Amino acid sequence: MKKFSLSSLVAASVLFSSSGIAETAAQHYRHLTAAQIFSADNTYLETGWYSLDSDGSGDDPDLSNANFVGSYYFGEIGDTWRPFVLGGFGFSKITQDHVDLGSGELGDVKLDATYAKLGGGINVNPSPEISLILGASGLWMRNDGDYSGTDAAMEHYFGHDSDTALYDLFAGALYHTQINGYKPYAKATLHYLSIDYDFDLADNEGWSTDLGAGVYTPTLTSWMDLPVRAKFYLAATFLDDELSDVTGFDHAYHAGASLLWKVGPLIPIFDNAFKDTELTFNLQGTTGDNDLKGWKASVSFSIAKF
Repeated sequence: MKKFSLSSLVAASVLFSSSGIAETAAQHYRHLTAAQIFSADNTYLETGWYSLDSDGSGDDPDLSNANFVGSYYFGEIGDTWRPFVLGGFGFSKITQDHVDLGSGELGDVKLDATYAKLGGGINVNPSPEISLILGASGLWMRNDGDYSGTDAAMEHYFGHDSDTALYDLFAGALYHTQINGYKPYAKATLHYLSIDYDFDLADNEGWSTDLGAGVYTPTLTSWMDLPVRAKFYLAATFLDDELSDVTGFDHAYHAGASLLWKVGPLIPIFDNAFKDTELTFNLQGTTGDNDLKGWKASVSFSIAKF
């Protein structure tokens, strides 16, 4: 099991040299921005607040973000081939006080980000119970850095604006059925990810796997004469060595509940295309290795597939 260290990739023997401190600051920047963009992606840590164990590099970093994501599936539910597009935008912040990379306290850092996501792919439904997906997306994040301290290397990485991007190629499978009005499901998605940093820092590439299972309920109530149903689920995320080295965790577990409101009829002019659209309100708790913990509260907008 990895121990989350925001400076673990730098040997202790060089921490006290000027080049060593600069390299350690660079690695610290990579750790914080990688964890931040994973929280922004709304596939991994997702919208919410998270605390990360910093293992001796100062006060534990705090992550928070809020975003709105949506997807649109062309065609009708039950069609064998359904192209889709997805997108979103949001805001993120990561803060850490009393940063100490091995040579004494270096001050406080804060990264305020805005970001946008865009992607798409194809959804294939070979049978009523099985759904396959293949797609790609990009997420671009602009950070406004704020550094309170006197270290030149920390000022270079954390005291200026910077850009980070996450590129995602993904493929997945979903099985779902219906039992007495309830709709259980199980799914698995494999991602090949590339994180592109600013300041000419080397990219990080690697694999991640998402697993999930849950159940949709029948209609529970109505709001504005439109049906509301619920979803309860468990999920897990696993990262390979390269990605976990820069994000600070290699696995995370999630449990959550959602309310799904069928809002399509509120848009009469688009009723034919949007009649199956649901607005989802979600609450989720997360825990993982290296003291990863947190919660999310999110809103999403999608064409219901089942």
